[in-house]
Amino acid sequence: MNIEVIFKWVLTMTIGGSIAVLIFATLSKIFKENLSARVKYYIWMVGLFCFTIPWNVLAKLGMKDIKILNQSTILDDSSYITSKLSNNNVLNLQITGNIARGRALIALPYKNISYFNPEKLVEFIGYVWLVGAIVFFVWFLIRYIWFKLVLIRNSRECSNEYCSRMIERYCNLRKISRKIKVLESDIVQTPMLIGIITPILVIPIKDIAREDLRLIMRHEFVHFKRKDVLIKWLSKLINALHWFNPLVYFAVLKLNRECEYSCDEEVIRKLKKDGKRRYAEVLYNTLLVSIGSGAGAAFGLVGKKESIVERFRFIMSFESRKMSKRAKVFVVMLVLTTIFLNAFVQIWAKDILSLDSSEIEAIKSTIEGFYETQYKSYLQMEYIDITPYLDMSKIQNQNKVIALKKLVFRRKYIDEKKYCYVEKRHFPYELHYKNIELDGNKAKVVIDLEIKLKEAYPPFISYGENIFELEKQDGTWKITKHIYDKWALMFYEFSTDQKLPEPDYEQIKKQIDREFRIE
Repeated sequence: MNIEVIFKWVLTMTIGGSIAVLIFATLSKIFKENLSARVKYYIWMVGLFCFTIPWNVLAKLGMKDIKILNQSTILDDSSYITSKLSNNNVLNLQITGNIARGRALIALPYKNISYFNPEKLVEFIGYVWLVGAIVFFVWFLIRYIWFKLVLIRNSRECSNEYCSRMIERYCNLRKISRKIKVLESDIVQTPMLIGIITPILVIPIKDIAREDLRLIMRHEFVHFKRKDVLIKWLSKLINALHWFNPLVYFAVLKLNRECEYSCDEEVIRKLKKDGKRRYAEVLYNTLLVSIGSGAGAAFGLVGKKESIVERFRFIMSFESRKMSKRAKVFVVMLVLTTIFLNAFVQIWAKDILSLDSSEIEAIKSTIEGFYETQYKSYLQMEYIDITPYLDMSKIQNQNKVIALKKLVFRRKYIDEKKYCYVEKRHFPYELHYKNIELDGNKAKVVIDLEIKLKEAYPPFISYGENIFELEKQDGTWKITKHIYDKWALMFYEFSTDQKLPEPDYEQIKKQIDREFRIE
């Protein structure tokens, strides 16, 4: 799979995800007083993960790759294309502008031979995106690892027996088999949870009143229970993939905000006004000291002083209330509708970005150009280069070139000598595209080649089923394998695994003379 395909997938996901973020931002604003912080947290979680679901890829897998059926290409003196699509597939096909010269056709694939190739630009932008994503995530990773190493190096086993008993009691109540490692450090001002596989709870060395410590520890326990550390890591990974989209930064900011607010909500749900004030004051004082610290920089857990004041106000004004069943159903329906719209927008964006249709057009152009260039060479009785359509590392394709050279030379010599009538008419033939399977930079095409009976067609026009295997090389689709009637293959190419000798034109002349009994 090449970089431009991956980048286009990311673009479709970023367009769909942006729509979801805008909708959720509007809903959060409208229903600000009706939705709890926990519901908002889950909504923003869904919104952020809308950037990771490649609906167009899933749809393709559901259809077992792209399958384009019942398409026909009729090639004659005035070549044109007709399309009949089944299964509601939509594909915009470019009418070929073949020009008749005498009875020959010029059919060069405009997608494959050009001075400017848009795919090269997309490939360049794709590499810029990839470098940006790697730099973004590696920078975050370095900062986190550095902070974790410094923190652990300046930490020791927890000597606070009350804290240890509280954690042990919590693990027993929640039936948590893995233990939470507890450390204390003088470089943190408030307890914090780090680590995904091995969770570590770090508490400050300074003396904290038992009631204050209990409230803050409950906050950290909520993070542990919901696996918020993992969510934060995934959000950073999504942010790295879509580093160029400002709406992703907005969604990550909202997710982190609602994550902390929802934890506060769980802690103060059953507290009275005095308890809320105490929790708010402890939180305010510890977070205020933490602004700009390594902890805050590592995961973005702390923000500006204004945001801490806003959080203080949220805690003091919080009133526990349950959502009605009707409200829950309404929220679920809105979320599902947004996900559906996200999928629709992605599939729409896929067509706008021409993820598949432009590739299929280029593949069809290669096959049709391959046939018509041979036919032109056949009629003009001069070899015309067909290598732009072929992967010349394959023996079969080398033999195709040699066979065409021999064929046109024989026709020209026989015509010059007037040994017999040489057909110079271009008979129409029809390509029925039975199946096109596209898998990244490889494709497989099955066509049914239809001809008019009793007409003299060149030997490279083999009626019936023809199977082409193609590969995209340097932005150009090349034929790597051509499977067709074995008797026609043996008559024309002779072999697909043993290379033919280069044509000896003097020997060919003698052979033709012998055939017509001219000594």
